[in-house]
Amino acid sequence: MDKPPYKLSSVLLGHTADVRAVATFVDGTVVSVSRDKTARVWKPTGKGNEYEQSAILTGHSNFVSSVCVINPSERNPKGYIITGSNDNTICVYIADETVPVHTIMAHQNTVCNLRTGKKDDTFLSSSWDLTAKLWDMRDLSKPQLNLTGHTAAVWCVADLLSGNIVTGSADKLIIVWAIDGSIQHKLTGHTDCIRDIVDIKKDEFLTCANDATIRHWNAKLGTCLGNYCGHENYIYSIAAVPNGTYVYSSGEDRTVRVWYNAELGQTIILPTQSIWCIELFSNGDIITGSSDGAVRIFSSDPERYANSEALEAFEKEVANTTLNAQQVIGDINIKDLPDSKVLLQPGQRDGQTKIVNEGDAVRAYSWSQSEQRWIKIGDVMGASGGTAATSGKQLYNGIEYDYVFSVDIQDGVPPLKLPYNKGEDPWHAAQKFLHDNNLSQLFLDQVANFIVKNSEPAPVLTTGSQYVDPFTGGNRYVPGSGTSSSTPDVTMQSSMFSSSNTSAPPSYIPHLKYLKLEQANMSAIFEKLNELNVKQESICKIPEEKLDAIGKLVGGQVSEEVKASAIGALKNLLDWPNDIVFPVLDIARLAVLHKEINDQLCTEELLPVIQRHIKSDAIPSNQMLTFRLIANMFQHERGEKLGLDHRDEILKSLLDLQSLGNKNNQVAISTYILNLIVALNKYNDTPARMRTLNVIFAMLPRLNEPEAIFRALVGMGTVLSATPDPSDRNELISAVRQSETALSVLRTLSESATDLNTTNKLVNCSKQIIDLII
Repeated sequence: MDKPPYKLSSVLLGHTADVRAVATFVDGTVVSVSRDKTARVWKPTGKGNEYEQSAILTGHSNFVSSVCVINPSERNPKGYIITGSNDNTICVYIADETVPVHTIMAHQNTVCNLRTGKKDDTFLSSSWDLTAKLWDMRDLSKPQLNLTGHTAAVWCVADLLSGNIVTGSADKLIIVWAIDGSIQHKLTGHTDCIRDIVDIKKDEFLTCANDATIRHWNAKLGTCLGNYCGHENYIYSIAAVPNGTYVYSSGEDRTVRVWYNAELGQTIILPTQSIWCIELFSNGDIITGSSDGAVRIFSSDPERYANSEALEAFEKEVANTTLNAQQVIGDINIKDLPDSKVLLQPGQRDGQTKIVNEGDAVRAYSWSQSEQRWIKIGDVMGASGGTAATSGKQLYNGIEYDYVFSVDIQDGVPPLKLPYNKGEDPWHAAQKFLHDNNLSQLFLDQVANFIVKNSEPAPVLTTGSQYVDPFTGGNRYVPGSGTSSSTPDVTMQSSMFSSSNTSAPPSYIPHLKYLKLEQANMSAIFEKLNELNVKQESICKIPEEKLDAIGKLVGGQVSEEVKASAIGALKNLLDWPNDIVFPVLDIARLAVLHKEINDQLCTEELLPVIQRHIKSDAIPSNQMLTFRLIANMFQHERGEKLGLDHRDEILKSLLDLQSLGNKNNQVAISTYILNLIVALNKYNDTPARMRTLNVIFAMLPRLNEPEAIFRALVGMGTVLSATPDPSDRNELISAVRQSETALSVLRTLSESATDLNTTNKLVNCSKQIIDLII
């Protein structure tokens, strides 16, 4: 670099949430916008590097996500501030006013990017609604151009001196548009969502993306001229001097990178995770906004450096943040990683990787079968990769959300995704989810209440481990958590639930198919299994190759020659001590969904394992996972037989439980009951139906999880409606009529249609059962 290094100059504090975009006027005035729903104006005080907050702009009802400014001119002596928001609007302010003079409602989704145009009094906008637009301040009634052609969120837009407009999208495409709005080029090369664009010459521009790269393009030729590689995670923002000699980028790896003639010249580490935006002052200083709510200014002019005390405090803050981040890589605790001694053992297959803590650094090695040695791949960084998994960000269809819930609608069908941002109306988000997926309005309250319940107030973005195992205090694998610990699961309905829009309530009974409990975060489960296996004494430890085989076993990928060995290893693992056996139980409940494994695992040998973990004093997570295992056993003939042969002792254990546990445990228990009833109907065993019905009577007042209550009611209704012999059916109906507990629950639920804590399917199912017994 041909100038001194950049160092901290000023820190502007006032925002209470992420600063998502910044813009600067030629006089040094700064405008910053934030998820705290405000835009703030900062003016230089004239005293060294100091700034003061001069205004808070009002007008948006949700996160403010983008900003640009139009500098003062003869036509507009004060200039303009333009902001875009998650409320889908663009607000235009005269620079010294706090209330918008125009509110533009032309976009149908978040306005995620605004850019000052090359022509006087113009600006551009892009949105998650798949469009970008060109605006002229002299007529804001409609856009001058409406650019449609992307298939996902348009994250960025810029115009070039040549007159062309360039857009970048979550569809991984860059589109070069002619001034008349026609498409000139569709440029490919980025492998993930494109986040920002900056022009550097008449027909040349740079883009950055979630793939952790910057690309240099020629708009006229439609070719890529080169790549800048150096970031270790998502790159969110990019800025450059007009000729491209100096380029500045910021991203999810806690850094600002300064590039000189396409080479990395300086890396500035900030004491925060996400540096969302970067812009340039006319004097060459850079300004950033980040996830800690701070706006920071850096200068390469020693005259504008912060004082020595401020620089020392900043460096100390960076050191502390970096140290904390280095304790965790993704979901891996570094202290739990093996040392280099594991490299003394040969690998099991070509390309097998190991992550090793070598004291001074964490390094990855790959086994070369041909060379019979471990080859170093490279250092593993605290937030490396440029993927959703390593960033902690929740992305859905190329759009960023605080939460993306996985929602089970129907067994055997992939879960639907329910995106949600904090601050959004849960009923609005629920309504959109129902509309987008053509689901019945009956589920509106249930979806909305689920959002309310699961979006409080746990943070989505963490560098460290926000969840720990209940017994070991280890990584983020939580037994029963389903997919990701930051993405809760919910079961909305099972295979019997109608999802068509109809005015008639769906019929839930009888239910004649077994339910599966199959959602899982396999990588987290096996990571925990490996971690616990390493800590075992040699007599209990399973060889690594057998653990790998068990992984393939669950995925149905194992070859015949190792299948028996893998199943044998799984049986041995089930004998692990109670406090560490939970990942093994989780694997077993998934493994029995495969017929060949079910045939070999669901024998009398499994019974002691089941009995051990469903006792009243069993560890709650083991109890829940074991009831999931029993429920899943019914999917195939051998497990079905084991479940039927020992139904009475399992039901007795249920009655002996002092507590039915949390919602996951309750759903597991009621799913077992429902699957047992499906099996009893299949073999027409009325005496066993009656005994199971009595267990449901005893359970109902103890259940407080709506989904568990619902499955128990479906079981009850199925007993009553699917028993073919009239005399047997009348006997069962009579038992329900004589149960004060059952009648009380049915009556309460059937009359609670206005209670937002009671889902419509509970109301309707209760009414259907009442119709059966009247």
